[in-house]
Amino acid sequence: MLLFVALLVTIYLEMNHTVVPLNKNLTQQVVTARSDQIDYWFNQRIGEIDMLASLASDHQWTRDELLQEFDKFEAKKKVEYESIRVVDIHGNSWSARDKPFSILNRPYYRKLLNSDSNYVVSNPIVSKANAAEIVVILYRVNPSVNDEVAYIAAAVSVKKMREIAQDVMLYDQSGQLIVDCRELGEEDGAEDTADKKNMSVFEAPIQNVEGWKLVLKVPNSSLSLAVIKTQRTALLVGVLIGSAFIVFLVLLASSIIRPIQLLRQVMENVQNGNQTIRADVTRSDEIGDLGRSFNDMLVQLYAVEQDRKEMELRLIHEQIKPHFLYNTLDTIQWMATEHGADNVVEMVEALSAYFRLGLGTGSPYILLDQELYHVESYLHIQGVRYEEILDYELRYDEKLAQCQVVRFILQPLVENAIYHGIKPLGDQKCKISITAYKQADDLVIKVENNGVMIPEEKLEQINQALLDDTYDRSATGFGLYSVNHRIRLAYGVPYGLAVKSEDGITVMVIRIPLDGEWNEDVEDCHRR
Repeated sequence: MLLFVALLVTIYLEMNHTVVPLNKNLTQQVVTARSDQIDYWFNQRIGEIDMLASLASDHQWTRDELLQEFDKFEAKKKVEYESIRVVDIHGNSWSARDKPFSILNRPYYRKLLNSDSNYVVSNPIVSKANAAEIVVILYRVNPSVNDEVAYIAAAVSVKKMREIAQDVMLYDQSGQLIVDCRELGEEDGAEDTADKKNMSVFEAPIQNVEGWKLVLKVPNSSLSLAVIKTQRTALLVGVLIGSAFIVFLVLLASSIIRPIQLLRQVMENVQNGNQTIRADVTRSDEIGDLGRSFNDMLVQLYAVEQDRKEMELRLIHEQIKPHFLYNTLDTIQWMATEHGADNVVEMVEALSAYFRLGLGTGSPYILLDQELYHVESYLHIQGVRYEEILDYELRYDEKLAQCQVVRFILQPLVENAIYHGIKPLGDQKCKISITAYKQADDLVIKVENNGVMIPEEKLEQINQALLDDTYDRSATGFGLYSVNHRIRLAYGVPYGLAVKSEDGITVMVIRIPLDGEWNEDVEDCHRR
């Protein structure tokens, strides 16, 4: 109980150190978001003006031609622009609807003349045409078209910026207040020193308009108001939870702890070897459900143990079958030798070697040399069957012969190459090449064939399925998936199988990590 009270007091005090900073952070995010919105709005306008300037330069428009384009553009953008005018090299601002006037003495014009910037944004001014409050974006046409078309002056309304800023104050580069969020009657000068100390100020610059910024002033009391309400609520909830917790502990001690102790005693008896004892299942509550589940678990456990014993007996029995197969093959080989059937002897030897390595038990890993011998036996058997269309070769570095690889990863790839790459070509003779070599710290094994190419769309499906390590019958089939999946299980995600098909050659590439040292100076290559 004392621990609970201490926790409650700690939470109560910690709120003062966490909630106020959190409120400040959230408020700053709001101001920054409004700033980004205004910045984005200006960026759109600047991009549109830049497009007009580029078109004027590219097409070498005269002032009248450009003013016609402005009329079309303004008709589409009535909400965004008050007006768009052309300014000549002498500082005269021209429009198709009213008389020209000079902007030589206007600060924004002089600022652009004295800078290398492409544009400047003026302070807020009042339009003489309709008394609307506007800002002017003066954009340099570069390269200049002629003396008549030197700048583009686009007037945009301050109203849109007020809509975005809402309750946040917006200042321009001269410090002039553009958007005022304060209540009527409030003045900057009305804030005394004490009030300023009790205020938090949040600022965010407008990136595309130099000197412009959003400012929000919030009383500190408003930031901490939520803390006080939350503390009161937490205190009330804490008292209620504490009271309920005490009642719950009393009920728990009388209705749960005792039955659990009895169930624990049953578990200890089972652990000591008593297979006849069972838990009490007369209760209808959660403890009764737990007892019934425990009894069901015992039944399943004893059944699994019985199945395991039966499986061990079956495995011992099954081990007899391969020996019978090997002995039978040896007998056939001896009989073929007696009758001089050398080709039958070779086939039996290849089949015997294939089964001895393929049906081998024990470790899921095998030496690279043995894995290559296994797939060579398979190729020899298939070579007899498809003598007219199949040729093959195996190449690998001798130093890699004792490397450990996952068992049975090459035969599925070779089988895939034969049935999907070579057989569909009919009587055309093709070749399968298996190459193993070291690359950096990896062992790379390539299975190549010059049979039917894989379509690009199908190739993308295959590699995506291999990359995701998912079984997709329409993409990879079980053989490719099995090889890739077992490599992933053994070595991790960076390794596995990939497929390429280009320039008349289809290549299946296996990449697995190498263990041990490698002598880079040795370039010996073994060929089977």
